[in-house]
Amino acid sequence: MLVKAGLLIDGTGNEPQADACFAVEKGRIIAIGRIRDFSSEQVANAVDYSGFTVLPGLIDTHVHLFLEGIFDLKERSLRWKDEKDITLIRAVKNIARTIQHGVTTIRDLGGPHNINTVLKQAVRRSVISGPRVLTCNRAISITGGHFHYAGGREADGAEEMVKAVREQARAGADCIKVMMTGCVDFNRQDAGTVELSRIEAEMLFKEASKLGKPVAVHANGIEGVRQALACGATTVEHGALLKEETVEEIVRSSAYWIPTLIPFQRMLDYSEEYNTKSLPYDGIHTVYARHREMVGRAAKMGARIVAGTDAGALGVEHGDLWWEISLLIECGLSAGAAIHAATGLAAQAIGIADEVGTLEVGKRADFIVVNGNPLQEIKNLNKINKVYKDGHLVYQ
Repeated sequence: MLVKAGLLIDGTGNEPQADACFAVEKGRIIAIGRIRDFSSEQVANAVDYSGFTVLPGLIDTHVHLFLEGIFDLKERSLRWKDEKDITLIRAVKNIARTIQHGVTTIRDLGGPHNINTVLKQAVRRSVISGPRVLTCNRAISITGGHFHYAGGREADGAEEMVKAVREQARAGADCIKVMMTGCVDFNRQDAGTVELSRIEAEMLFKEASKLGKPVAVHANGIEGVRQALACGATTVEHGALLKEETVEEIVRSSAYWIPTLIPFQRMLDYSEEYNTKSLPYDGIHTVYARHREMVGRAAKMGARIVAGTDAGALGVEHGDLWWEISLLIECGLSAGAAIHAATGLAAQAIGIADEVGTLEVGKRADFIVVNGNPLQEIKNLNKINKVYKDGHLVYQ
């Protein structure tokens, strides 16, 4: 298959190419060039998207497939108690919605009943159609710690941390997810205590490294993020309530920062209408403004900022990645950098850059066709015309 693109954004962060073509064979890109570089027979049978923008399939580095982004707080609290079959069906619905929005790879960072691992295998075996799934299997927390109620693996002490890591690796986890802190308290405007002791955190990271598993760290607040960085976090998830000095530490580290802006935006939207005790408008506004400021500073200083939605969080639906990209732009990233954060850079962050994330020779032919130029108007990323995965049309 030869694909003709009116505008090609290849996901590398380089300048887009007008009137480019690429050839696909057995699900991979085998050549890229101009129309003159291909035979007359190939050109005659080309798939013509010369009136569209073509770019790599998007990568959402932080989702929770088991939960949709409902606002009803009482209903949300019941989701943790749903039986496995209902939760699985809901997750299948979420994964279908994801690929319809041009997201061809996701990383699920925790949920109940090992459902993310089940879906990973179901997609891999072509039982269902959806984005390729990377997973942590079960997120690790201390007893009673953050996310323990949603199928987390509770562990206390160095030895249990080691065992918990080994369990996830045995289950086929692509990464280890650990809850270093809790969530943000918008009334106190802090993230509470750092939940793991230093020795617990160090042993977890040491075992993950030995088993070749990157570590995604849920961390908010200065001390939580500092401990995550000191232990060697691969990705820092959320990272709210930071100061410029902490941002500088992120920049100097090898970590990727996934700030998940949409949940904060959606909580702000919700609190503007309802202003509940746990979601006060003024508190959320203050925290979110600071978070955006720090992301903007980090971008200027050269931090590796990556797009992830935390889909399943309050008001955040699966497939909303284009919105996260637009919020990164509002924080100061260029449109090209923000798209890179959801393509090539995202693939680097989750360890699959040799397979996906960019449209280059040898890579899997995951690409989307959109109306308009997203570099000029980022909302065009949500104007999906077609979605290809491994060279096959999976949605139009």
